[in-house]
Amino acid sequence: MKLRGKYVVRQVMDDIMAIPVGESALSFNGMIMLNEVSKVIWDCLENEVDTEMIVNKITEKYDASYDEAKADVIEFLEKLRSMNLLVE
Repeated sequence: MKLRGKYVVRQVMDDIMAIPVGESALSFNGMIMLNEVSKVIWDCLENEVDTEMIVNKITEKYDASYDEAKADVIEFLEKLRSMNLLVE
């Protein structure tokens, strides 16, 4: 799976935002607020990845159990799916 469309990610003070650009801005109006963990997931989704690869990246980067990381990843991916932002 990977992200549908093009986005730029910017950090402004303490806020991390994903902003659609080009044709993506025509189909998705607004921006997506990210935290540190969802930013890592977002970065992974810029390339073709599967859930397992993302979970492994989270457990490598943060002191999180596999189950905790997997639950967080699945929750964020479901949010992206509900906004039609993933290509499966």
